[in-house]
Amino acid sequence: MAVNTHRANCANAQNPGCKCSGCGGSLHGWDGWATLAVERPAVRDERRRTLNGDIQKGRAGELRSNARNRQASLDLARLGIVEHLWATDPRPKAEGRLERDFQIGDRVALSFDNGRMNILADALMVDPWDEISRDIDSLVQNEATAREVKKGLASHGWCRLLMALIQLIEKINKVIGLFTDAAKQAVKKALSNHFTSRISEMVKDAVVDIVVDKVWAALTRLLEAHFPLLGADTVRVLRMLAVFACPSVERHRDVYQHAVVPLMGDAHGLVAEDVKAQVVTLFTAWWQRKGPEPAL
Repeated sequence: MAVNTHRANCANAQNPGCKCSGCGGSLHGWDGWATLAVERPAVRDERRRTLNGDIQKGRAGELRSNARNRQASLDLARLGIVEHLWATDPRPKAEGRLERDFQIGDRVALSFDNGRMNILADALMVDPWDEISRDIDSLVQNEATAREVKKGLASHGWCRLLMALIQLIEKINKVIGLFTDAAKQAVKKALSNHFTSRISEMVKDAVVDIVVDKVWAALTRLLEAHFPLLGADTVRVLRMLAVFACPSVERHRDVYQHAVVPLMGDAHGLVAEDVKAQVVTLFTAWWQRKGPEPAL
């Protein structure tokens, strides 16, 4: 099989959508936002100026209800979350920058959102990917089909998996409940329902088993390292990951309803009021046009 490659424009979510077979969506978007969270304030200020400049308004000053404005407004909300990650990171800031080096067993890193989010992302998405990719190659044994499968994962597979984990964690109050067969099957069902590609049911089921089994093994390692898998802090950073990783929130209603909206309403004040108003105005109009059925 060909060696997987991953492009910077995918990591930085420069275009809506993700069809990167190189990362299968495991590095899409969130990696670029996490990098921005350790940069100097001036870098984020420049990003904010660019995003504000992308906002289109009509002659009367009203927001135009279009895809460009939805994307820019959502990115401004993401940037607000990034600012929170930087501002609440207690480590020394050398000329405004932070090191992006978090260890799973570092008790200090587990005490703030930037550390928790990066540890979770590395454990659940980055570290398992090479093995997931190899297992898909072995399963399919056809390069074109293997790439198609990985592109299917890239198209909302990871954010759907994260949303299933979030909803699962919100329902349980003891960590043992996370490791039941029923919990694992619920996540598998959520990921299975995501696939709409032309791959066979047998291949789809096998791919879902591969991905969820690797993620479950990662959760076990996190538990063994005393990572706090339950609670509001973990749910918050999982929501951040879902919002950062989602290739197109306007095509993934669950991410908007169960990740974007709760983060905008978070007591930590992650997103500025004017940005919230823009996002709510634009996306409320969008969902009304899309109708009651889920977009995916």
